[in-house]
Amino acid sequence: MLSTFSTFLPMLAALAYLASALRLVCFQRNGARIRRGISLLACLLIGALLCAGLEILLYQRPVSPWQTAIAVLLCILVYRSRGNLAALLRSTP
Repeated sequence: MLSTFSTFLPMLAALAYLASALRLVCFQRNGARIRRGISLLACLLIGALLCAGLEILLYQRPVSPWQTAIAVLLCILVYRSRGNLAALLRSTP
């Protein structure tokens, strides 16, 4: 059982990172204005998420349950904001 758990967590974290990056990449503005600072931040976040996911998959790095939880929660937040990083960072609903 420990073997299954130790392979499930890294795979879940990697998939959450890659899904978050893919959702941010597929964001469509639909008339929203372009903010250069948010766009730059989105590009950096996409790169970091892709690198984190690929590092786990390719190098089989150990992943803690907390890292997996953070990756899944980030993925949920990105999908709830429909990939709109500005909406995700906005403090008011």
